[in-house]
Amino acid sequence: MLNITDKTKCCGCSACFNICPKEAIKMEYDSEGFLYPKVDKNKCIKCRLCLKVCPIMERQMHRGMDVLKYGNNKNNRVLEVYGAKNKNVDEQLKSSSGGMFSIFANYVLEQNGIVFGASFDNNWKVVHKYIYIKEDLDVLRRSKYVQSDINITYKQAKQFLDEGKFVLFTGTPCQIAGLKSFLQKDYENLMLVDLICWQVASPLVWKNFLEENFNTEEINSIDFRDKTYGWDKSIMSLSLKNNIKYPKLPGLYNLLPKKIKIFLSLRKYALSYRKGCLSGLFSRPSCHKCSFKGDRYSDFTIGDLWGVKEILPIMYDKKGVSVLTINSQKAKDIFEKIKNNIEYKQISYDDMVKYNPAFISSAKSHPKREEFFKRFATMRDGCMDELRYGNYNYKRESLNKLISELLNEKPLIVKLFKKVIKQITAK
Repeated sequence: MLNITDKTKCCGCSACFNICPKEAIKMEYDSEGFLYPKVDKNKCIKCRLCLKVCPIMERQMHRGMDVLKYGNNKNNRVLEVYGAKNKNVDEQLKSSSGGMFSIFANYVLEQNGIVFGASFDNNWKVVHKYIYIKEDLDVLRRSKYVQSDINITYKQAKQFLDEGKFVLFTGTPCQIAGLKSFLQKDYENLMLVDLICWQVASPLVWKNFLEENFNTEEINSIDFRDKTYGWDKSIMSLSLKNNIKYPKLPGLYNLLPKKIKIFLSLRKYALSYRKGCLSGLFSRPSCHKCSFKGDRYSDFTIGDLWGVKEILPIMYDKKGVSVLTINSQKAKDIFEKIKNNIEYKQISYDDMVKYNPAFISSAKSHPKREEFFKRFATMRDGCMDELRYGNYNYKRESLNKLISELLNEKPLIVKLFKKVIKQITAK
């Protein structure tokens, strides 16, 4: 029977939940806001399928072997690496990076296939879902800096595959490994695309951030990678139904020099959630010991081509540039069919990894992560007006202030002064 005692060994992929024949497993949120499986002992028939499909347990079982198995499937090696951009500029702009996901999705949808990916639900929770028409594609575009809830999408994908539908499933490496393990066999009509993932953030922190700062019913759109100042200087933004956009900028803002505007947008006007997310202040424990780095379990891997100015300066584009890795023969065959829609140039694996360490390395836990969740729990429970923590007392606080304090953010005037001095001395 599945029993999670070490949370670094559960990535929340939900393969166990999807495979259970008696629905004895539920995915429940822990105090930090991450999903973990909970087994109903009265329903469990001890079939051990949950243990068999757990991708982390499966990997540990074959530790030391050159080949890891998922059913009859071997994990994939990176065969080719490219810098890539979608030739359709509109799709490129609507994407977080260079627009590769849209290329893959269009290819599958044109064959009456099904596309799975992360989307917001009506309450702005991040969930996995599927679409089957191009008109719905935009809901799956763009990065969501929150761990998505897989729910029953593995079951749904299997049903479509068994019906002979062409299926594209996109997700984090652990989600792709979970699906591959759940299926227990190869499907020629399945295309797997994973992301260069650094870490995933707590859905509960995300929920609290929205509730503290906005009337969620008034939110019209959320963009974690707003390209107003360029793809490589993206900010997080939200727009409300009354045409107000966050972060709100003062009237004199547009009179400032461009470099100062960008500086302010990336510092002062960056929303606190994104700052905390990128720092790893509230990421999942398993992300710090990720089992899915290096070798891939997908056909394609996509992400940002950081370091493009050094690796491939001719490809630099403020609208976005992707890294694209081909990890299987199936991917090579598909790439031949779609490459006319892509501007691409091959690069070396070593160059890509040099500027994209998340491809092979786990994120380090933020040194104040434990303190964050202790104080966050007090804020969330709302049952105490004051809590003694360490050697000092503090009253219940806002999430925004908590994030800023723990990230040791300097006053804006100090940051601005340093920025000006740096520009002067650089001339």
